[in-house]
Amino acid sequence: MATPKTKSAAAAVPEYDFDNWSEEAEEKAIAAAVPEVKYIIVEKRFIGRLGDGTIIEVPLTLSFDFIDQLQADYSTPIDQFKAILTEIGGEAISADFGKRDMVEGAILAEKYFRVLQRVQQAAFPE
Repeated sequence: MATPKTKSAAAAVPEYDFDNWSEEAEEKAIAAAVPEVKYIIVEKRFIGRLGDGTIIEVPLTLSFDFIDQLQADYSTPIDQFKAILTEIGGEAISADFGKRDMVEGAILAEKYFRVLQRVQQAAFPE
């Protein structure tokens, strides 16, 4: 949203203190803007909970063929996660996920793929 700098608009716009903005204030504001996304692992399923309480369940067992297809068709983790949701739960679930806050969706997808990677690493300890 852009706010024009006119006298009538100035009365409706709150005062912002741009001159005293600091890196510390920015760090606090960014931390406050991060949505809360939690997850648990139950019986080879990743179960995520979004900020509004929505639960999303995704398996941690995917076939080689499915992973190959995901990587061939989608370059970003969010698109890959949406494809998994479509495969597991159908278009409606994937479409609902696509309408959500981008940061919240990215956090959930990133957490899912980190857990998937950790499961794979646990299977082959060094």
